[in-house]
Formats: sequence, C-alpha cells, structure tokens
Amino acid sequence: MGDTFFENLFYKQEKQFEKINDLSKAFAVNYCGNTIIRESIFGIVSNYARKRELALEVLRYPFRDDELWAFTFVKKGTIFLCVNTELPMCKQIFATAHELYHIHCYAEDINTSTITSGSLLDSKTVDEVAATQEDLEANAFAGLLLMPDASVIEQFKMFGISKENMGIDDVLILMDLFALPYKAVVLRLVESGVITEEKARNLYQEKSESIAIRIELTGKAEQWQQNSGSLLRYGSLLDNLAFNSEHELLVDSREESDRAYLEKIGKEFRNRK
Repeated sequence: MGDTFFENLFYKQEKQFEKINDLSKAFAVNYCGNTIIRESIFGIVSNYARKRELALEVLRYPFRDDELWAFTFVKKGTIFLCVNTELPMCKQIFATAHELYHIHCYAEDINTSTITSGSLLDSKTVDEVAATQEDLEANAFAGLLLMPDASVIEQFKMFGISKENMGIDDVLILMDLFALPYKAVVLRLVESGVITEEKARNLYQEKSESIAIRIELTGKAEQWQQNSGSLLRYGSLLDNLAFNSEHELLVDSREESDRAYLEKIGKEFRNRK
C-alpha cells in the first residue's frame, strides 16, 4: 500500500473534502433520495442529465482491459459515458459515480474542459494517485454519495459491528450493503470517523488474496464481485431505431443496415472473450 492511503481528498485537502461532502448530500436530496444507491447509480446519472436537460448516452460494454474503468467525452453536444462491464459490479458502480462528478462539473460550468477533452478513470486513479484535482474530488464524491455518513452509522448499529474489533469480515458486510470495492469502504470508514486511522491502515494493508478468500468462504459481497461482461447497452440507439421503424422514418435499406451494424458490434464484443 505504501503512502497511497493518504492520497485522497480527505487527507490532502480537508476543507475541500467538506465542500464535496456537502455537495454529495445536496445531490442525494435532489436526485437520489435516502435509499442505498448501489446499481441504481446508472439510473441516477440518467435522471440527473434529464433534469439538467443534458443529452446523455450511457454505454456499457466490455473493454477487455481490467485497468480501464470508465471514460466520458462530449461529441456534438451529447455526453457519452462509457463503463467497462468486464469489471466487477462494485467497480462499475464506483466508476459511474466518479464520472457523474465530472458530468456535474460540466453541467454547472465549474469545469467544462475535463469531459470536453475526455475524462478517463483507471485503476491507478482510484487506488493510487489521482491524475488531476478534479479526479481527486470525483473519488471523494463517489464514496460519499454511495456510502453516506448517516447510512454508515445506521448499518453499524443494525449489524452490531464493533469499531474496535473490526476485521475483514465486517468490511465485507459493508461491501455487500453498499456495493463498493474493499479499499473504498475502508476509506469511507475513516472519513466518517467510525474507525481510527490506525485501524483503517491495518485493514487497508490486507492483501487482495486474503480478501478474495474471505469473500469466497463467507459469500459476503460476492454478488458485487461478478462482472457483467456479456452485457451490452447502446444507450438510446436501440430505442431510437425502434421509434424510427415504428413511425416509418427510415427507408428499409437504412433500417436493415443500422440493425446489421448494431448486431456486428455485439458479435465483435462477444467474440473477443
């Protein structure tokens, strides 16, 4: 782990972390409600875009690169959010919440250059050192939105988790509840003041092999470790094609070519397994 434990907004910029915390709470009130988000994040991104009157396409498909989590770019006024379905679901969920922050900065004119130029989220940005200030803030925003302080405290009480004796299995319970990666959960626990920095560092240093073994033996959080590599989501392309077909807005040859093109894309992804 080294010093990467401290490479986050909470330790590097306390005041900015509090601002992002306030933002995540306000965002949840307006777009999420008070339920635990998990895979609902995909719908929340779309809901945010709809309310902000943004043209958005959420594309989900396997990148065949487990280091690449997601990327976002703008083309001809439409925002394209692309998520790697080859990753475990917990990483897809975190990646989508991370990219949502970039979309928010674009929509609110806080910083339009990031996704205009193209934002890219990879393993290094999440687990080691964020490439930019906005990535640092986006990591914090994702954790705060998906695992808010109030929910953390509530779940600790409900499951009777001991702060002092907390171990891997207790972290797995929270991973299962919030659908987040192991390190993201540990970081949120220390950010929320639930556990001490010393306890957090000890948990953070656990080897991935040990964590994987406990997941396999206990079954906790196992559902969020599965990928959805066979899942292909083309945004609104299929819906638009169906609409055009129903209203006879395309000549037969164009409709056939569009359907053939989408089928070709799907086959190419599946054949690359």
